[in-house]
Amino acid sequence: MVDDLSSTSSRAIPSIHRVRDNLRSINEKAYDPMTVAIGPIHRDKPHLKSMDHQKKKYLKLFLDSMGETSVDIYVREIRGLEERASRCYAEETLIGLEKDDFVLMLLLDGIFILEFFRRYNEDDERKLTNKEKDNDVIFRFGNVKNYVLNDLVLFENQIPFFVLEKLLQLSKTRDKNEVADLFWPLVLTSAQKSLQDCSITNSNNPPPHLLGFVHYVESLQFSPNLYANNEMKNINSATELNEAGIIFKKREDEGSFLDIKFEKNKIYVPILAIADLTESNWRNLIAYEHYLPCRNQRKLTDYMYFMHCLIHDPRDAKLLRRCGVISTWAGGMRWCTG
Repeated sequence: MVDDLSSTSSRAIPSIHRVRDNLRSINEKAYDPMTVAIGPIHRDKPHLKSMDHQKKKYLKLFLDSMGETSVDIYVREIRGLEERASRCYAEETLIGLEKDDFVLMLLLDGIFILEFFRRYNEDDERKLTNKEKDNDVIFRFGNVKNYVLNDLVLFENQIPFFVLEKLLQLSKTRDKNEVADLFWPLVLTSAQKSLQDCSITNSNNPPPHLLGFVHYVESLQFSPNLYANNEMKNINSATELNEAGIIFKKREDEGSFLDIKFEKNKIYVPILAIADLTESNWRNLIAYEHYLPCRNQRKLTDYMYFMHCLIHDPRDAKLLRRCGVISTWAGGMRWCTG
């Protein structure tokens, strides 16, 4: 037993885990992919197997766009990352997965992600033809692409970000802005300016995966006003604060939804729009923060705790809706601000 412990003690701290039961038990479905498995944790689930065919089609499209017929160079490059990539996963997530299968999974999932976002952007710019949509089970119906988009930011549904970067480099189309240009659909509208302004992949602490990428961008403009000695303030409910003379105002500027201001007797809060998958998005970001080593990195958890303090019962929610701080986005899929 001691030998087994010593062999694993030098293993790097992983960035991809199974969500702990104390988080998962509240709403298990919030962490499970609906359409596509990325990485090892959900790859064997029967209802996700149908997307494997689409992954192979995207691999062929990727090769065709490069004017290539062989996948050998990509297999060699990803195999060179295999050991580094395996250290990104908590050990229990890789049980029963052979090295060659792991490399194949990284290759298929990585290319699937890149091709999905390229096609998503083409569809957004109305450059995807009707024929291309008809031949693609994801873009044939608008709701499926939104479910895939959500699946790609689930904590358990990740591959290392450096695998995506390597594939971008090999595709010979990457420039300094391509990461921002490719993955912008994942972040809130209010954060897209920050996405363009920051140098994510050149930073000293690059994101570990796509969910980490979203977390990094959304956290850039976090307001320190929620903190007191590095701990969250415990505050009264919105109704109680309002009865004490505090007025809630929605922020009209396009700042981060984390940028909350308190001036005189007014609290200025950016609009939080509630969409169909808002709960899933938030729960996965909070789960990601749960595994971060530093307490001061848990900015989104603190924001959600702040909102939790404000909303104790339906009266509080109604008050914040009347003030425009909370809105519902009927039929919306992604989380957003107003």
